[in-house]
Amino acid sequence: MIIRFVQGTDVTSKLIVAQEKTALPFTPSHAEALTPDGAAFIGAHMDGGVQRRPVGYDDATTAVEPATGRKRELLLTLGATADQDAAFFAYLEGHIGEPYDWRSIIGFVIPEHEHLLNHTICSALIAMGLRSCKWFNWPLAAPAHLIDPRDLLLLISGRMLVPM
Repeated sequence: MIIRFVQGTDVTSKLIVAQEKTALPFTPSHAEALTPDGAAFIGAHMDGGVQRRPVGYDDATTAVEPATGRKRELLLTLGATADQDAAFFAYLEGHIGEPYDWRSIIGFVIPEHEHLLNHTICSALIAMGLRSCKWFNWPLAAPAHLIDPRDLLLLISGRMLVPM
């Protein structure tokens, strides 16, 4: 399993980063998974919900590190068994077409809110996929719809080294 964290340049990405605070090596605004064939990412976006999108689909809107010119993108290979990998991608594939949970984004700012059932955000999709394949061995301490990309990166960094 390869999980991609990226920072976008659009308004929604900037708002997500602003509420997330700081993370290293950068604060991500989106999380998704690279398909086993390496040709696409599966993730949830406000525009289109959960979809399989070709690698490079967001090149024009990916933030760039000013000092180096490198994209603010982090690909993490998570140690997983073949069974975990299969279960993870079965979970993601089962959610393709699911609408985006825009109300959960409101919950990052306003504590009392409702999220939309059978809708998801990027980091919740990946967190629940990791939960479904037992990469996270037990229930998480927050509802999935309140896990932002930085939280997901933090959770993963508790299990493996995240390069800075």
